[in-house]
Amino acid sequence: MNKTKEKIFKAAIKTFSKSGFYKTTMEEIAENAGVAKGTLYYHFKSKDDILDFLIDEGIKILKQEAIEEIGKLNNAVEKLRKIIFVQTNFLYRNHDFIIVLLSQIWGHGEVPRKFREKLYTYLELIENIIREGKEQKLIADCDEKIVAAAFFGMISSILALKVVEDSDEKFNPQDITDSVFNFALKGLQLQG
Repeated sequence: MNKTKEKIFKAAIKTFSKSGFYKTTMEEIAENAGVAKGTLYYHFKSKDDILDFLIDEGIKILKQEAIEEIGKLNNAVEKLRKIIFVQTNFLYRNHDFIIVLLSQIWGHGEVPRKFREKLYTYLELIENIIREGKEQKLIADCDEKIVAAAFFGMISSILALKVVEDSDEKFNPQDITDSVFNFALKGLQLQG
């Protein structure tokens, strides 16, 4: 991504997150990005075009970070722990992205459907790890699609709430990773 597009990317995410997609104008995005309106239109035809780019790029970046990290591991359970950490860390660093993504993937129609399809490319990565864990006899038989969506949903919801709370509480991606991972693998019920 070139520098101008990166500035637009960051400004649009922040503006969409703060004002909402429908209330945001192209003028606001250009102003927040520090670029002329003509420059913005040179790169993007419309707000919809910008939103499409944001979701596409954000998911690509998240997926690439995850692939790089899990590629170093062989054990599916450790890959799952690592992907939870990567997603937690990514969404915290890009907390406005999760607000925009979650606000756009729900609902009916062409736009939410298109964004869910992009999200599924990331979820397939988690599904493959779960499938691998089942083959390695490390993960119980389960529906990979449901479990992958549950992991994504838990982490995204936790991060979205932390962003909305805007508390002074110190954020620790490892603590969230450990909590989600332990809950998923061990459940809530006391053993014994």
